[in-house]
Amino acid sequence: STNEVSRSSITEDEIVHIVNSLRYIVGLDESYLEKSPFECSGGEKRRIAIAGILAMDPDILVFDEPTAGLDPKGAKDMMELFRRLNEEYHKTVILVSHDMEHVLNYCKRVIVMSHGEVIKDCAVKEFFRSSDLLKQLNITPPSILVLKDLCREKGIIIRDDVFTIEECVKDIVSGVKNHE
Repeated sequence: STNEVSRSSITEDEIVHIVNSLRYIVGLDESYLEKSPFECSGGEKRRIAIAGILAMDPDILVFDEPTAGLDPKGAKDMMELFRRLNEEYHKTVILVSHDMEHVLNYCKRVIVMSHGEVIKDCAVKEFFRSSDLLKQLNITPPSILVLKDLCREKGIIIRDDVFTIEECVKDIVSGVKNHE
């Protein structure tokens, strides 16, 4: 006896609902349903591709340098999409990136690899606690770490757990007041 594989069929109404849901999730309006891919920008094409992948409802998404070639707004929007996919839709999002600004601002965990070996696996804030490791690994640090290093050179100590400009400004003001 042979086993038949049963295939679930999906109605046209269900397809329309799925497409509209995914279009909303990736931030594309209804006009994209009628557009040719040749009329879309690089960022729009990426969003359409992500929607296609999401249609398969994967638990894990892996992106390799997903913001390469995008303008700053497009890159920020793409990273915000990844954050939403993780936080609102409970998808595991793995980013392969050399952009430490994005890693600091959008990721929870860092895994650094060199020649196929894991050389660091930790929480993002632990990884960025000091720029020393980044210098050893020849990784360009995020601008907040550069600012903290410049302040330290001038005798103003910024706490190791400071990772935003607002927190940094507070420490600078406090440091300046203490030097008066």
